[in-house]
Amino acid sequence: MVSEELPAGTQSVGRALAVLKLLASSPDELTGSAIAAELRLSSGTANRLIRALIAEGLVARNPMSDSYYLGSGTVLLGQAAQRGFGMDKALPILEQLNAETQESVNLSIRQGSESVVMMRVQSTLPLRFEQHTGARFPLYTTASGKAILAFSPHAETYVESLPATLAKVTPHSLSTPRELSEQLREIRVRGYSIDEQENVEGVRCVGAPILDADGYAQAALVIQVPTVRMPKSRVRTLGDRIVQAAKEVSQFVPVNRAMSH
Repeated sequence: MVSEELPAGTQSVGRALAVLKLLASSPDELTGSAIAAELRLSSGTANRLIRALIAEGLVARNPMSDSYYLGSGTVLLGQAAQRGFGMDKALPILEQLNAETQESVNLSIRQGSESVVMMRVQSTLPLRFEQHTGARFPLYTTASGKAILAFSPHAETYVESLPATLAKVTPHSLSTPRELSEQLREIRVRGYSIDEQENVEGVRCVGAPILDADGYAQAALVIQVPTVRMPKSRVRTLGDRIVQAAKEVSQFVPVNRAMSH
């Protein structure tokens, strides 16, 4: 939903960004009426925003269905952002890790209370967990989120903000903030986090923080493996390897650059 009461001069910008975010999160093209309804805008306002975004190449129209999708201009912006975050240099490290393990590898960052997938190299094995860049998950259910929290100066503040009983994503998800605090202490000692099917049943993950010069994390590297290929004996092997890879990535990714808590 977009507020209709933003200060003058920012309202149109906020609405235009909302259109882009909506199209980015939608698996399908959207009609103008669908965009207007989802963002609670009048049809006239939605159409004006769409026309302006089309003129800048940020939105494109499918004439066959009269619906809209992200334009080529967003690809160029995304590529420039990846270079700015050093992700073009980090990608070969993820690809090497993927080649060694034959498993899916993610680079995720923290945005508020969520872990967001920024880069992904997918396993080529027939049995694998499908995921897309931009996917968001609660910090406490993911290997990436827990790895970041364990090395965050604001970890206690986050844990204290949680309800007494945590919402479960799967039956294996943590139940209380106390359980999370205990895991964070273990991660600090061990160096890597473990997701025991807490976010997706049948998928076990290990993650390591990408640390800045002060030893804090806003990003993490993760290996995702179907449990049938991930006995606990393999967890330690991959955990040690993901820590090494995360250290390599930290040379290129300025994790404290525009990655907010």
